[in-house]
Amino acid sequence: MNSRAWKQSRIPLLLVAFMVMAIIGVIQSFRLPSEERQVTVGVILASSLADRGWNEGHYSSLLHACQGHGCRLILREFVPEKQSELHTAVEELIQDGAQAIFLTSFGYGNYVSGLADRYPGVAFFSISGKGNAKNSTYYFSRLYQARYLAGIVAGAASRTGVLGFVAGMPNPQTNRNINAYAKGIRRANPEAKLIVHFIGSWDDEQKERKSVASMAAEGADVITYHTDKPYAIREAEARNLFSTGYDAQYEQYSERFLTAALYDWDVVYEKVLGDYLSGRVNMSQGYWLDMEEKGVRLSELSPLVSEQTKALVDAEYQRIRREGVFTGVIYDNKGRLRCDEGERISDRQLFNGMEWFVEGVAVHD
Repeated sequence: MNSRAWKQSRIPLLLVAFMVMAIIGVIQSFRLPSEERQVTVGVILASSLADRGWNEGHYSSLLHACQGHGCRLILREFVPEKQSELHTAVEELIQDGAQAIFLTSFGYGNYVSGLADRYPGVAFFSISGKGNAKNSTYYFSRLYQARYLAGIVAGAASRTGVLGFVAGMPNPQTNRNINAYAKGIRRANPEAKLIVHFIGSWDDEQKERKSVASMAAEGADVITYHTDKPYAIREAEARNLFSTGYDAQYEQYSERFLTAALYDWDVVYEKVLGDYLSGRVNMSQGYWLDMEEKGVRLSELSPLVSEQTKALVDAEYQRIRREGVFTGVIYDNKGRLRCDEGERISDRQLFNGMEWFVEGVAVHD
C-alpha cells in the first residue's frame, strides 16, 4: 500500500477519534459527578425555605433527593429575580463547592444563559424554559393538566357562573394555568366567566386578600390562586366561598375547599438529580413531567363534589391522556382562533409563548 492510500485509509479512523475526544470534552465540561467524592448541590429560592408554599416545596423535595443520593445541599434564600442579586448568590454557591445549581423562580431564567456561559463547569437547572447553553436545561411539571381538571370541579360547583383567579405576574407558566383552568370551568359550565387579577408580586397578603374581596363583589363564588402562599384560599374561607388550591397543600380547610392541583416535587427532583448524578441527564432536552409520570396530581375531592362531576373529571382525565388539554378549536378572549380542529398547541408554544388568554377569561386591574 502506497503512502497516500495508507493516509486515506486512516482518515475515517481519525475522524472517529476526533469525535470521541470532542464528546469526552463536552461531558467533562459539565463536571459530571465522580463516585469518589460527595456532590454539592446548590439551590436558590426567591423567599423563605419555610414559607409553607412554593419555596418550601422546592427546598424540602430537593433536600429529600439529595439525602437519598448522599449529596450535600447548600442554599441561598430571599434572592430577588434581579441579575445582580442572582449572580451574587450563584457565585457564593460555587465558592462553597456547588457543582449543580437549581434556580427555582421563573424570573431567574432571564439570566441563566449568562450564568451558564460564565461558569461552564457547573450544571444549571431552571424552571424557566429560557437559555440554551450546553450546561443548562429546564425542569418542570405539567401542572396545567391538573389545573384543567380542577377547573371542571370549580365550574360545576359555581352557582353564579363567575369565578376568580388571583395571579402573581403574567408569564407563560401562569398564563397556561389560567387558560387550562378556564377551559376546565367552561367544560363543566360553558357560559361561565373567569376573572383574573394580577397583583404584581408572588407574595403580597394584603393585595391577594383585597383581590378576593373585589372578585366576590363582582359575583365570584369560587376562588383559586397562582402565588407563593395560599392567602387567597384563607380569604375565600373567611367569606364562605368555594375554592381550589395550587402547588402544595399544607393546611386543612372546610369542605368548601373543593380540590387542588398539586406538584409532586419529590418525583421531579428525584428524576432530575438522579439523571445528573448518573450521567444520563440530557441538557438539550429538558424535563416536563406529566400526570402519567406522577409529576402532578389532583388532590382528594371534597365531599361536596357530586358524583356527576367526579365522573366528568375521570372521563376528561382519560381524554387528555390521549389528546392533551390544548387541542381542537380554541379561541382567545378577543375572538382570535388559536387552535383549529385536529390541531394541538405545541409544547414549545405552551412553555414559552402563551401570552394570550382563552375565551371566557376577563383580566381586571
